[in-house]
Amino acid sequence: MTDASDPAKKSAMQRFLGMIEGLGNRLPHPTILFIGLTLFILALTAVFSALGMSVETPTGLYEVNNLIGNAPIELQNPRNGQVFASYDSGWQYLFNTLTPNFVNFAPFGMVVVIMIAIGVAEHSGLIGATIRKLVTSVPAYLVTPTVVFAGVMANIAADAGYFVLIPLGPLVFWGLGRHPLAGLAAAFAGVSGGFSANLVITSLDPLLGGFTQPAAAIGDGLLGTDFAATMNIATMNYYFLIISTFFVVLVGTLVVERIVEPHLGAYSPPENADVPAMPDGINADETRALRKAGFAALAYIALIVWTAIPVVSNIPLLGVFSTATLPAETVEALVARYGSVNLTHAPLFHTQIIVTMLFFFFLIPGLVYGRAIGAFATGADFVRTMEKATVSMAGFIVMVFFMAQFIAYFNASNIGIVIAMQGAELLEKMPADSTGGLIVLVFGFVVLSGFINLFMGSASAKWAILAPIFVPVMMTVGITPAATQMLYRIGDSSTNLITPLMTYFAFVITVGAKYRPGFGIGSLVSLMLPFSIAFMLGWTILFLLWAFTGLPLGPGEAIFFAVP
Repeated sequence: MTDASDPAKKSAMQRFLGMIEGLGNRLPHPTILFIGLTLFILALTAVFSALGMSVETPTGLYEVNNLIGNAPIELQNPRNGQVFASYDSGWQYLFNTLTPNFVNFAPFGMVVVIMIAIGVAEHSGLIGATIRKLVTSVPAYLVTPTVVFAGVMANIAADAGYFVLIPLGPLVFWGLGRHPLAGLAAAFAGVSGGFSANLVITSLDPLLGGFTQPAAAIGDGLLGTDFAATMNIATMNYYFLIISTFFVVLVGTLVVERIVEPHLGAYSPPENADVPAMPDGINADETRALRKAGFAALAYIALIVWTAIPVVSNIPLLGVFSTATLPAETVEALVARYGSVNLTHAPLFHTQIIVTMLFFFFLIPGLVYGRAIGAFATGADFVRTMEKATVSMAGFIVMVFFMAQFIAYFNASNIGIVIAMQGAELLEKMPADSTGGLIVLVFGFVVLSGFINLFMGSASAKWAILAPIFVPVMMTVGITPAATQMLYRIGDSSTNLITPLMTYFAFVITVGAKYRPGFGIGSLVSLMLPFSIAFMLGWTILFLLWAFTGLPLGPGEAIFFAVP
């Protein structure tokens, strides 16, 4: 690898990546971007309305509403065409909905709730100690997959994954006589490349699902389907995310041991290099605290199982494993979509119950660990950890305010339905009704998602823009909203490793520079490019194999459906 700091030594790839970095740096802050997009949509509604743009769908006629005009407007439910709200003018709509758009934004409350609990687990030291214990106590031959796996699982609390595992991975490899940059690559591959894989539901799942659901409602309006009404935004990709965890570990391990490490060769510390010492793992106090937190987690899981079984009792969670208590209209909608009702449609899998269970799953062990280790000497210490978690989300809250306005205006304008119909007409010209056509479409969307990620870092911000357009368009060729969301996540995760706009890219470079002076953007990208290619190609093939075997992406979520 060449020194990226010397212009004369820059390769064509490094010059290309430098161009991408320059273009990306010219993009405004995501919040400013959404302010601009909101103003653009408002102006577009005036232009399209003046042109008389409208579209006929199976559920009715949709005209573009002028949201900055004086004419009356009507808001229609895309699933059935019925008017659910009307305003004397577009201006009245804007002034009446600013606060409700934000307060009722589906992902907002769920993400805040989960992150408060994760904040307790993180700031108590539980997550960091768990990662260190996992990585430093395994046999040498399992170190690589363990580091990658720990990185994937650390996405529960992204900051902990980067700030604990990125410095720890090189130390573990160096302590075993292996090249520390290979350890850096393994850790980075898990934390960032495996961003869309996990064994548990994370805050990203309901966040992205909250954008997918209203986008699916647009497609429902085009096709007469009811995906938005029966969708579980937290678990729609869950089964595939579990398998993806093992995929990322397997592929990440193979790339480290077969490609990256042989290329790096033997490691000799440079003169006067300040190479950190190998950590000792966790001490006796941390071990005892971890054991207590583990018992607390097991007791909580046992409680959930006990209260979820369908027996006669007055326990609050009674029977959430059962579908017997589902309302008749819900059963009717599920039968219409899936043909039957099964365990995956039980209340236990509903988003709100899952979010509540996750809240206590992180909160209780985090509290127990903090008390045992002495981090929570008083109740005020415990409260401060939750306050720290909310403070860290300040930027997210501000961005969500404008993001919610953009999505609400986009949907209220009916522009999304017009674009979706135009996109559907374009797809009709493609051979998407054949297996080969579907494969091309799938690969094309994954590559597009990955390419956009090179210029815009935030996964949720990108999906907020792309979902209203691509979810309904893909629905017109029989690809479900859950499948489109998963394809986006594959492309986005795969190129996280090579985009300088990724939030922690500079931090990873800083860690790498401790082991190789002059380690820069080009060095890191050339180190991680094999992972990015392998993840994008292999993950997409895994998705296609999963799809053509008819396996569900999550509880009740198929990949293909018969277009009415």
